[in-house]
Amino acid sequence: MITTPPSVAVMKLSKTELTELCDRFRDKALTEHQDMRAWMNRALIAESQLAILRAEYEPHGMEPCS
Repeated sequence: MITTPPSVAVMKLSKTELTELCDRFRDKALTEHQDMRAWMNRALIAESQLAILRAEYEPHGMEPCS
């Protein structure tokens, strides 16, 4: 059974603790965003390489292979 963590409103955090929690979540979000951008860049490179290979190896005027 999955239990949800307590709400921040219920935790009764001090201002310092709340700031630290926000910093931790912001750092995690920035890290995840950077990881996502790296994967997106890899996908864009792969798509461009695939387009180049298709242009080189498929006969012109025919439907592209799937």
